[in-house]
Amino acid sequence: MAARPSNKLRNEKTVDLMQLQPDSRVLEIGCGPGLALSKCAGIIETGRLVGLDHSDVMIRQARSRLRKLGIGDRVELVAGGMDRLSDWPEAFDFVFSLNVIQFQQDKIGFFRAVARALVPGGSCLTTYQPRLDADGTSSFRDMIDAIIEALSASGFAGMGTTEIIGGPTPAICVRGIKAIMRGQTFDKPCLEPGVKKTFPTRQLASDR
Repeated sequence: MAARPSNKLRNEKTVDLMQLQPDSRVLEIGCGPGLALSKCAGIIETGRLVGLDHSDVMIRQARSRLRKLGIGDRVELVAGGMDRLSDWPEAFDFVFSLNVIQFQQDKIGFFRAVARALVPGGSCLTTYQPRLDADGTSSFRDMIDAIIEALSASGFAGMGTTEIIGGPTPAICVRGIKAIMRGQTFDKPCLEPGVKKTFPTRQLASDR
């Protein structure tokens, strides 16, 4: 599956949306064999990069991939579930996942855990692409709407969507920013002012 062109593109485009810096602090939930992590590790030098996956097999594959690329020392690989996020309070500028959200029955609980791991002003990116188009556009849009609603209910603001792969089974990245409460500050911008903090919503192909 990692070799599929659509899978590689989905990972690359999601990472591109974060516009990472060498000192970015990033967590991927459901890192799989490390496709997205390898791209992140090529950028992050002084920051922090963590890959979390419940599968020991995926963690081993990711470790092997990163080691072969000579960047294994830049990534922390952790085997475990969402409960591990409690180990990292306000530790990350970005938390992202690809095709993980559809397996989360409690989406609000999922995003609340993500919010606790993000610094104020940090960004959550959730990419979803249906495996097949058999469920139709309605089911796909229902999922996107559910993600946005769960983000909002979990304290995120500034939601936006970006179509990163078009066609009958598009890949959409939904983004939200952890709200900064009155009186809160954070030590560095997660996104450059005026450019990277703005997430204009792109029209989906199914809306055109």
